[in-house]
Amino acid sequence: MSTGVVSFFKFTKLGFYRYREHDNCEPLEMREMLESLHEWFQDRISLEDTLLWDDETEGYSHRKKVYLKAIEHNPDTGDYILVLWRAIGQGNGVYGIRADSRLDDNRLYNADEAVEDNARVIWGEASYYWFCPRQNLFSSIRFHNSIADSAMVNTYFKDFIWFQSNVKQKVREVKEGAQGSYTLVTFKSDDDTNNDKLWFRCESKQYTKITTQADLGQIARDITHFVQRDVIAARTIQEQDWTRFFRSSPYVSGEVTKETRKIEINIEAKPTVEELRQVFERYNEEYSGVDEWRNLGFKKEGVGGICWLNKFVVKNTLVVSDLAEGGIDDTGHYTPRRLFAALELNRDSLLAPFALDEHEEDVVNG
Repeated sequence: MSTGVVSFFKFTKLGFYRYREHDNCEPLEMREMLESLHEWFQDRISLEDTLLWDDETEGYSHRKKVYLKAIEHNPDTGDYILVLWRAIGQGNGVYGIRADSRLDDNRLYNADEAVEDNARVIWGEASYYWFCPRQNLFSSIRFHNSIADSAMVNTYFKDFIWFQSNVKQKVREVKEGAQGSYTLVTFKSDDDTNNDKLWFRCESKQYTKITTQADLGQIARDITHFVQRDVIAARTIQEQDWTRFFRSSPYVSGEVTKETRKIEINIEAKPTVEELRQVFERYNEEYSGVDEWRNLGFKKEGVGGICWLNKFVVKNTLVVSDLAEGGIDDTGHYTPRRLFAALELNRDSLLAPFALDEHEEDVVNG
């Protein structure tokens, strides 16, 4: 059995906007967007065929390549599961998929097998997403061998609407900028009398209890320290983006093995409301939630102990069987069919917090 951490998100912007107007929007339903993607996917043949742009697309030559390994729909619930595959180069120690393999071929290559077969392999990492259009939310499902990146999935949808979808009439142009040529796609309004150009926006944020059950301003006002717990290589400290705040601080050694060291860092802090909100929104992408030690928290004025961020974030776990097609699959990668099977008995409990807070939910594009 493998355990995946389920973290929930909601779209805050999803639709076609007039320039510099945040409220004037022609909305796009999540269901319609997913239906369009699902329909487009039916005509794809191989993994490399699911890249949304090609090398001739101006401004995209240095973009990270993200492919759609699978998308499946459950007509009974209306749910979708997407498996994205983010290419990461040709390093050893990761899995890869043959570039020309059929999309229903789930064989994964390691570096040795690729050399033996002389295969052209797209090395990468899987990313799993569960979409619930009827509840107007989606979640990442993060396993030990996968990643969760809400910005990546938002960008994938944006590129899909730009280059492949026909949900709205579009205009594609090549512009010249300071960094060279780039591609710009705008859209035409459904209103025949309106000639304004529209821009597609796809933005989301993690669903947190704090948005409906706590006063973010009150919490920020009382914070005196941020606390970081992490696991690093015993000889090398790996700095992530937000750890720049801790560069000048000493770290306290914890449990040490031959390969790793547990650390805890405390630093004085007085965050603004917006800075604290950004910490919450990025929390899921910095921590998998699988490792019990790794965490981020804060100390408050006059309150003993540490308040860990995971207590505020709506998360849960999904247990997936490692048995597949009569055998044991220990790669840690999953098909939508196996994920839907795991969700069958747990769906209601995972969605229960949203049924309780439905009347307090923010409206998309609102």
